Amino acid sequence: MSWRTCGTKPTEQYKHAYVGSVASLGLYKGVAEVYGIKLRGIAAWFMHRTYHLSRMPTFNRKFGVVSDWTQALFFRREVVALEQIHDPKAEFSRAIGGAVAPAEPPPTKP
Repeated sequence: MSWRTCGTKPTEQYKHAYVGSVASLGLYKGVAEVYGIKLRGIAAWFMHRTYHLSRMPTFNRKFGVVSDWTQALFFRREVVALEQIHDPKAEFSRAIGGAVAPAEPPPTKP
């Protein structure tokens, strides 16, 4: 019996049971060992995705994740240049035809 209580009902003692491990090794590649069964390749990758989807807390988040995964099946990955990290508004200014002033470098410490 736990020393904590939730309202008037005491909580149950937690005991962790190891079920297995899953890992993604890239697109459509993975390794897994679940209940002693070893998997690799696309089956393990799918198991990894399924596990993470099952841990999403709300239906809205699950739907968002599945829609992102589905979209990734039909479209190429987005590539973002690292230079956009320093001046993220520059690309938008160029798109609307505005003049873009270069981003100021971060201040240096003396």
